[in-house]
Order: sequence, then C-alpha cells, then structure tokens
Amino acid sequence: MSTDPQVSNNSSEHRYEITVAGALAGFAQYRLEGEAVVFFHTEIGAAFEGQGLASKLARFALDDARAQGLHVVPECEFFAGYIRKKAEYQDLVRAEDRARFKI
Repeated sequence: MSTDPQVSNNSSEHRYEITVAGALAGFAQYRLEGEAVVFFHTEIGAAFEGQGLASKLARFALDDARAQGLHVVPECEFFAGYIRKKAEYQDLVRAEDRARFKI
C-alpha cells in the first residue's frame, strides 16, 4: 500500500478526502449550488498535521472544480486563505465574491 497521500472526491458524502497509507487523514466538505461549489469546512486529523496535506487537498479540489467548470465559494477560512495566496486559483471565485472573502 502506498504511503503517498491520495486525494479523491467522495461525492456521496459531499467531501474531498485525503488518505495516507489507506487511513483517512482529512477532508474538505462542500455543497453544490448551481454552477458553484461551496467549500465550508476542512479538517486534518491531529496525527497528520504539519505535512502539507490540507494544501494538497485544496489543490486537488480546486483543480477538480476548474475541470468541471464550477465557480468556487470559499466559506471555509482555509480555502479562502489558500486562494488568497495562490493567484492561479483566484479566477475561480466570482468577482462579486472576491471582496466578501478578501481575495
């Protein structure tokens, strides 16, 4: 079994999940609203903190949103902060939402 982090969309649970060696390390919950995906909670287990897993999770989820042609609403502070730091994802947030999330 690979120890490399694996990220997937668990659409039945409405969350992106990251696993390490088969163990759930964290997740990002979302809901779909029309042509937007709203990220509202991200959590990394205490045993997995400090490994950059939340960033890998966010990158995968944002790339997936782009591939699906969805806009992003970063209600989760982690996602909002990640997008603030990563200019390549800022276009996923609608112009009218950028001020709201300080992007």
